[in-house]
Amino acid sequence: MNSKVDDIVCTVSTLFHSKGYENTKLAEILSETGIGKGQFYHYFKSKRDLGEAVIDHLISEMKEELFDGILDQVLPPKVKIQKMLDKILVLQLEHEGKRGCPIGNLAIELSEHDPLFREKLALFFEQWEKKVHQILNEMKQNGEFASGLNTLKKARMMIATIEGGILLMKNKQDIDVLRDIIEMIRLEYGITG
Repeated sequence: MNSKVDDIVCTVSTLFHSKGYENTKLAEILSETGIGKGQFYHYFKSKRDLGEAVIDHLISEMKEELFDGILDQVLPPKVKIQKMLDKILVLQLEHEGKRGCPIGNLAIELSEHDPLFREKLALFFEQWEKKVHQILNEMKQNGEFASGLNTLKKARMMIATIEGGILLMKNKQDIDVLRDIIEMIRLEYGITG
């Protein structure tokens, strides 16, 4: 991508995060990005093409922040979980808990209507699940969980709890909802902080 396309995608990512894909009209995209219709169609075939670029951008950002920056680091497993929870809370504090998870929002909005968008979003959640699953397996090997624990189901539960907490927080417009849920996850895993 060239820098102009990057600028457009970053700007529109913020629009989609606050308004959603469907509710963001082309006129708003043009106004926010400062480009004309001709320029828009020079860079993107359609709003859907732009939507795909935004999804790729958001996933890339989250992978960099959560996967590369925390989950793939050589750290004790509990530290990885702690840092992941801290990062998720910090990301939500940036918008006072009012916008929700950009990827989760798009997954809720678009998964039923667009197979390509659904596949891209589902792949992100599968990758996140796999990384958390690996961390929980480490904890199991360290004797921190019962030997019979199904760590894949536990990983799914953790991600669902986080995303559900973000959804409830967004709906109530109250960051304390997510704080409470993260506190309960920490207690469950014996993580202080």
